[in-house]
Amino acid sequence: MKNFQIIKKLKERMKKDSGYLITGYPSLYKEVIYKMIRPFKNERITKIMAPEMQGIVYGTLIAYILNVPFIPILKSGRVPKKYVLSRKYEDYSKKLKSLDVAKISVKKGDRILFVDDILETGESAKVSIQMIEKLGGKLIGISTIYNRLSEKNESFFKKYNYHYLVKLTD
Repeated sequence: MKNFQIIKKLKERMKKDSGYLITGYPSLYKEVIYKMIRPFKNERITKIMAPEMQGIVYGTLIAYILNVPFIPILKSGRVPKKYVLSRKYEDYSKKLKSLDVAKISVKKGDRILFVDDILETGESAKVSIQMIEKLGGKLIGISTIYNRLSEKNESFFKKYNYHYLVKLTD
């Protein structure tokens, strides 16, 4: 599938079902996964991290293809307390939320690719980056399908080797 065709299909999916049903279209899903990986293929990634829920749908498959461990970033309360590193943030709806990761899942020197379906305000990604760095990991890049970030927030993520497939404008 050509790039413009994929972008057109992804925009259609976003209009029809907020992009949540990409996995229901196997050829599109496969193309999306490989396009999310492509900018990082020579980066010696050692782990994939992705937030619950949609990030996990893409992150696990990318980890499988790259033959590296997958580390989920979960909503508050799902990681045993003795292992948890937790950070609070305000999401796109202005609700206070918390993300957790198991402290034992990231080690100093890990080369991590952060994966998600969309960055809207970028707050959950910022919190995830803080956790990766706190645990000694090195963020090698960020890969998303959709980018709905403001110009200011997008410029923040550029320093983290941010790649996306479709820029959404309202």
